[in-house]
This record gives sequence, structure tokens and C-alpha cells, in this order.
Amino acid sequence: MIRHLYMKNFILIEELSLDFEEGFSAFTGETGAGKSILIDAISLLRADRASASFVMKGCEKAIVEGTFDLKNDKWACSVLEDAGFDVNDETVFTREIYASGKSAARIDHRSVNLSLMKEVLKNQLDIHGQRDTAYLLNTKNHMHLLDAYIQDDALLQETKKAFDAYDALVKEKEQALQDTYNENDLEYFRYQIQEIEESHLEIGEDEKLENKEKEYKAVKESYDKLSSIFSLYDDSLSSDLYELNKLVSSLKSGEEISRIADTVNDAYYSLSDAMDSLRAKLDDMNLSEDEINEMEERLYLIQKLKRKYGHTIEDILAKKDELEKQVEMITHKQAYLDQMDQKIAKAKAVYDKAAAKLTKERKKYSTSLDQEIARHLHKLMLDHARFQTMITLITEGKPSPSGSDHVEFYVAMNQGQDLKPLVKTASGGELSRLMLGLKVIFTKLQGIQTVIFDEIDTGVSGPVATAIGEEMKQLGNECQVFSVTHLAQVAACAGRQYLVAKETDGKTTRTNVKLLSEEERIRQLALIASGEVTPASLSAAEELYKRNQAS
Repeated sequence: MIRHLYMKNFILIEELSLDFEEGFSAFTGETGAGKSILIDAISLLRADRASASFVMKGCEKAIVEGTFDLKNDKWACSVLEDAGFDVNDETVFTREIYASGKSAARIDHRSVNLSLMKEVLKNQLDIHGQRDTAYLLNTKNHMHLLDAYIQDDALLQETKKAFDAYDALVKEKEQALQDTYNENDLEYFRYQIQEIEESHLEIGEDEKLENKEKEYKAVKESYDKLSSIFSLYDDSLSSDLYELNKLVSSLKSGEEISRIADTVNDAYYSLSDAMDSLRAKLDDMNLSEDEINEMEERLYLIQKLKRKYGHTIEDILAKKDELEKQVEMITHKQAYLDQMDQKIAKAKAVYDKAAAKLTKERKKYSTSLDQEIARHLHKLMLDHARFQTMITLITEGKPSPSGSDHVEFYVAMNQGQDLKPLVKTASGGELSRLMLGLKVIFTKLQGIQTVIFDEIDTGVSGPVATAIGEEMKQLGNECQVFSVTHLAQVAACAGRQYLVAKETDGKTTRTNVKLLSEEERIRQLALIASGEVTPASLSAAEELYKRNQAS
């Protein structure tokens, strides 16, 4: 969610810093005060298109900077880590828009492209206006939303796994039908198989040989020095050191001489043992010329096969299996195709069984989803609205990794109306309330962290306005909610209220945003509700505020 927003030279905002909390926050102010400026600024942080018109007149550039808490957004953390960022408690996203029309994007003050910023924040921000064009009105998302509601990943994975197995066999057969080979191809394939088989490759032997070769080269490089060491020791030092130790050991002149004799004796035998160990190490690596040649020839053969068939021995052996399949297919093509048909039929049966289980589960839970949505629509005074999740079986075309169903949300807003696709239904005000009801359910499932409602309560009043405020307050228990509103009933439900107002000095006009205290909130609620601040309007506003804060 967004913790802090900073703007400088942005449209009518000279410089502004705002801190945000969890839950539901309302933004109020007169028409034209600049409430939409906040929406424009936050939209830039989710990588929306920038415009030179965002830059305050007379300024070189505008800055919008948002500090986000991403710790509950696994997707965002994963994308950032893959891009080489250290994920901290807070991450700063910056857009700079220049008067020339150019713009720059940064994450934690490091330049990035907009696609990365958009990918990181795709689950963070959902901006919803009078006509929502986001995920709920995209029919392609309806099945994913239903599956998120069901929360049965195991069944989804079972269906996908069955599809992948079926699809791989279908593609293998299609490739076999496309491939044409002549007798020369067949002979060449057989030669390649024989070449790999005769090499008698063993997985891991290349690494063993390479390590052995490195050790041999290391010993070979030191061979002359070792020879000189042993020659010096054997020809000159060994016998002299032996006689020296013998003479010193024969001294009988007191305790101090005895300690010296012991030291010389220990040194003599330590040196002797060290030379024996060094000689043994050389003997262990003293490969014969035949062994050296055999090792180098084997490594050469393996490298040659790698160049032809794959980067590893595993790849080479896999290539042999592939070639054997091709030979089998060429020599027994019809039998091969018949065998493939049998395999495809079996795989399709496995897929159909998994897809049928998934369809059954979707139909079961769709009823529960429809009932839950109906309860929320009733709260929003859409008493005659009907919502239904339509699930139809796809009988034509290729199976899908997500099953054999087409899922689409249908709705009828009034009595006597037939159910119609959600994307083709409802007036602006009705649709906004409908979307609010849906988002109370789906926002958490989608992992969205901040939902922004831009004047979706336009054209409603009374109990409907209160119902909208209460639903936003409930949604605020699941995520961060911002609402730009003209209604006192909605603002009174918010945990915090910000006043957006224009200020002028006669020459220039600026927009400012202020977090209101409780007393200031009540005055603003009175002004919004009645158009003036009087003892009566203040009393009504205080009652409205306390009632909605307590509920």
C-alpha cells in the first residue's frame, strides 16, 4: 500500500507531502478544487502515460514520488528481486515529467523503464471511476476471479498438468506428420545413434576426467622442481643429515645439549617424513604415457560429441533417444502414428476427467459466490439486482490449461430484465455500486493493496450514500481505500478525511491538501451536507460522524 505521496510543480500543486494509513480515507472539497489531481498523480506511479500538461506553468519539470509498503505483495517483491533490487520495508517510486514532454521513472532512485514499474505495482493500485475499465469488466478475468474465490490450486494444477501432457503428444504427432525423410536421412540418423552408443558415455565422467587432467597439469608443471628437490635431497642432504643427527645424538654433555639433540633429531625425522609424503604424492599422479594419451583422447571424443549433440552428456544421451524415436517413426510411420493416437486418446481422457472435476467445483462455488454478491448488492440498495456466474462448456476448439469452461458474469439491474453480460449492463451510477459490491469480495482475492474510488457516488444520496460509505469502510478492513467524494454520508464513514482546496493570491492559483482533525471534519461534513455551517448543520454533522465512526 502507499504510505507517502510527494508532489512538486504538479499541475496546481507547488509542493505537497501526504502521509497515508491503512483503512478508508476520504478526499473532499469543492468542485474544481483539484481532487482529480491526486488521482492523476497516483496514476503516474502505476506507469500511466505522462503529459507535459502535468508540469506547472513556468516550471522545468514536475515530480511525483510515492513510498510503498510492499511486504504483503509477494509478486512485487519477486519482480524487484529478479530485477536486482534489495526489497526493504519501504520502496520509493518516482516519476519526473519535463516541460518538453519527456519523462523519467525511478525505483529507489535507480532509473528503470516504465514496464518494470508497471509490473511491480500491478497488484498495488486499482483506480475505479464512474465507468470502470479494469479487471472486473474484462471477461477474460472472470474465470480467474471465480478460481481465486474457490481457492483450490491443487485442482487447477492437476488440470494444467493433464493438459500439458496431452498437448505435448498432440504437438509430437503434428511434427511427425510434417516431417519428411529420405533413405539418406535414415542412414545418417542411424550413424549418429551408433556414434553415441559406441562412445559408452557415463554421466559425470567428463567432470572427473577434466579434474584429473587439471591435477596432472599441475603436477607436470612442478615436475622439474620436484626432480631437483629429490636429487638434492638424495644425493647431498640425506646422508649428511643422517650423519649430523647421529653425531649430535652421541653428545653426552648435560641437559641443555640433550634438548638440542632432541630438537635436531625431531627436525631430521620431520624432514624425512615430509619428503616421503611428497614422493608418495608424486607417485600417485605419476601417470604413464599411455594413461595420459587415453585420458586426452577420451576428453577429445566427449568434446566432439558435445559440439555435435549437446552441451552436456545428459544432452547427448537425450539426443540419442530423440534420434531413435525418429528412426522408429520413419521405419514404422503408420504404426508410430497409430501408437501416438492411442497415447493422445489416453492423455485426453485424463485431461477430460480433471477438467470435469474442475467444472463441477466451479459450478458448486459459483452459487455461493452469487449469493455473497447478492448480499452486498442488497446492502447497496440494489434490491432488484440479480447477479449470476454463467459457466458454459467449450465444445469446439482446442482444450485449455484452465479447463473446458467459459466463465462470464451476468447481471440484471431491474425487475423484469433479462440477465446480460456484465460488460453490457447498467448505467454509470448503478454500475459503480455494482462494482463496489464486487470489489469488496474480489479485491482481497486479487491481492490488490490500494483501491481508489473517483466520485463513484455521483448522483446518489440518502440511504444509498450511507450504504456506499459502509461498503467502502468494510473494504478498508481488507486493503487501503481512497475515495474522492462529494457526499457527507460517505466521508463520515472514513477513518481519515482530507480537504482539497484551491488558494489564490490574486495572481496565481494553487491546490493544497490537508488532513482534517475531528473538529475540522465535522465542520466540513456540515458544509458538504447543507452548504453552510450553522449550529443546526454542525449538530447534524456531529451526529452523522459519530454514528458512522461507531458502526
